[in-house]
Amino acid sequence: MFTINKEYKIGLRAIKTAIAVFFCAVISSFLHHEDLFCSSIAAVICMEQTYAKTIETGINRFIGTIIGGTVGYIALELSLMGPYHELVRIFALPFCILIVVYICNTVNRKGSVSIGCVVLLVILSRLGQDTTSVFLYVVDRVTDTIIGIIVATLVNRFLFVRKCKEVK
Repeated sequence: MFTINKEYKIGLRAIKTAIAVFFCAVISSFLHHEDLFCSSIAAVICMEQTYAKTIETGINRFIGTIIGGTVGYIALELSLMGPYHELVRIFALPFCILIVVYICNTVNRKGSVSIGCVVLLVILSRLGQDTTSVFLYVVDRVTDTIIGIIVATLVNRFLFVRKCKEVK
């Protein structure tokens, strides 16, 4: 069972997150991006209580996106080289997940594992589309992720700055 917290008040992190999402939507619209939500999702995920934590989360998000996107794109290209594309993709999927986990841990970015695997799954779900559009999709996702990270970082750094020291 759940209870309702009648004393809850919207906090500073929620306000900064909403502002960051607004800026991401404006930027994506201005750049005529097909999907204005991907940068907003990155901003939501990266917004933390402190600037330092936002930077760390942003770095993990960026690295995971690059690793997952690269492994996913390569796996997709390889699966298209022979017959039975769907079957190859299904059996290759667990190995690709292991590759993403391995790479993230090898570069000491355990915080990148989850997003790397999510991006890999999204890329591999694009089987049947031509690989040029998949490559452009990967580039768009990385670009959107960078936009979201930068916006979250700038909002967290310059809006509503606390007078106390950040805790790392």
